[in-house]
Amino acid sequence: MASRQTDKLTYRFVAMLVLALVFTARVALAQPSEAPVPSPSPAPSPSLPPAGVIPSAISLDVTGSPAADATFLDAQIRAALDRQIRPTLRPGASIRYGPIVPWPLLPLASGSRAAVNVTVTLAGDTVSASVTGTTTVTLNSVAVPPALPVVLFLSDDPEYLQSEGLVFRGNVAADRPARLYYYHSNIGVPHDLDVVLTATTPSRVHVIGSDAGPDLDVMSVGHTVTRDFLRFQHDNEGVVVDVVPGKPFIVRHGLILQGELVAGALDVQVVSGGAVTLSVVSSSPGGRPEAYLDGPRVPFDGHRRHGTFDLASFGAIAQSYTVGGPAATVQYGGRLSTPRNVVTSDDGRNFGDYGVIHRITFTLVNPTDDPHLVYLYEKPLGGPVRSSFVVDGQFKELGCVRMPQQYWITTYQLPPHSSGTSTTVTMTDGGSYYPLEFGVTDTQPLPFTPPVGTPDGCSPKTPAFPEPVR
Repeated sequence: MASRQTDKLTYRFVAMLVLALVFTARVALAQPSEAPVPSPSPAPSPSLPPAGVIPSAISLDVTGSPAADATFLDAQIRAALDRQIRPTLRPGASIRYGPIVPWPLLPLASGSRAAVNVTVTLAGDTVSASVTGTTTVTLNSVAVPPALPVVLFLSDDPEYLQSEGLVFRGNVAADRPARLYYYHSNIGVPHDLDVVLTATTPSRVHVIGSDAGPDLDVMSVGHTVTRDFLRFQHDNEGVVVDVVPGKPFIVRHGLILQGELVAGALDVQVVSGGAVTLSVVSSSPGGRPEAYLDGPRVPFDGHRRHGTFDLASFGAIAQSYTVGGPAATVQYGGRLSTPRNVVTSDDGRNFGDYGVIHRITFTLVNPTDDPHLVYLYEKPLGGPVRSSFVVDGQFKELGCVRMPQQYWITTYQLPPHSSGTSTTVTMTDGGSYYPLEFGVTDTQPLPFTPPVGTPDGCSPKTPAFPEPVR
C-alpha cells in the first residue's frame, strides 16, 4: 500500500513537471526572438477649445396680460439665449437648440414666475470642440403699462442691401416711445442684419416686437410681421431689458442669403433711465455690428422709403353707416393721406403706411323698425394684398386677394332703433399692394378669399415691396 502511494506521488510529480515544461515552452515561443527597438511615444495633441460657453441659467422679464402666446414666449427664450451665447462663439461655430421643457407653458399672470430647461448644442469645427449643455431660463412676468409710440422709424432704404454699414439710426427719448419698421432684402453676398439698442446712461426698456424671415416669399414675411405684431401689441406682450453703456443690446440678429428678405416691427418704450438709440446694421457674416454703430449710414437707393414719421396725429379713422343708406367706406395705405415726416429737411416718405397701426371706428345706426344684418369687408384697390384685423378685440386673418371685390370680414345684427360702434385695429403688410378699401355694407360680400393660384386669387410669387398705387 505504501509502495502504491509512492508510485502515485511519483507519477503526479512527473506529470506536473511535464506540464510545467510544456507551458514554459509555449510562453517562450510566444515571445519575440529579439528585443524591440524603442520608439518615442507620439506627443499628445492639445485639446481643442470649446466652441463657446453655455450659461447654466439666465433670467428673462416678460410682460403681457397675461403673457401666454406660445410663439412669443418661444421666440423670446431663444433670443435671450442667443444674446448670451453668440458673443462667446468661436469662428465657425453654430448654435442648435433642443426642445423647451416643459412646454407649452401656462399663461403667466403679472407677478408670476416660471422656469424652463433648454438643451443647447454648440457645434464646433476643426478648431473648436462641440459643447452640449442645459440652460435653465427663469421667466418673470412684470407689469408695464402700455404706451403708444408717437414716432415711427421706417428703415426700407436701401431696400436691397449691397454693402456693410449703418442702415438706420433713431433716438428714442425717455418721454417719446417709438416704433421701428424695417424691411430689407439681400441681392449679393450674404449679410448679417442686426437691430441694436445702445445707451450712454443705464436704461430699462420695454420692447414689443415681431419679425419674420429670412425667406424668399416676401408676402409671407410681411404678413407674418403684421399678424404677430398686432397680437403682441394687443396683449402688451413684450420683454423688459437693461441697456447699459458700452454694451450694445442685440434685439434681433439674422443671416440673409441672396434673394432673401427680413422684416420686423418693434415698439420701444423707456421705462426708466435715459434715452436709447435704435439702430439697424448690415455686416459681414459672423461679424459684429459695433464697428458700424457710430459710422456713416449706407447710401440710399433713391426710393426714399425712410424717415421719422408722426404717429400721434395719424392712423385714427372714423366713419358712420346708417341702415338704408350707401355703404360707408374708408381707405388706407395710399398716396393721398400719409404720415408726416417730422424731420423737415428729410425727403423720406411712407407711401403704404408701413408700420402705422390704423384704428378704424364705424358708428352703426339702425333707425328702422326691423333688425338688419350689415357686413364688414375689405376690397383691394392696388393689387395682391393680405390682411390681419383685430375687430372689437377679436383677431381676423384673411387670405391673399387681388381683384377689386368685397371680401367678408365679419357680420353685425343691428336691432331696431339702435346704434353702436365697431372698432378695427390693423396695419399694412410689407410686400402687399395698397391702397385698401375697408367698409360696412348691407350687401353680403364674398364669403371666402380665393385659393392661391386660382384665376381670381394671388399668384405664388409676388414682387417684393411694390410701390403702392391708387
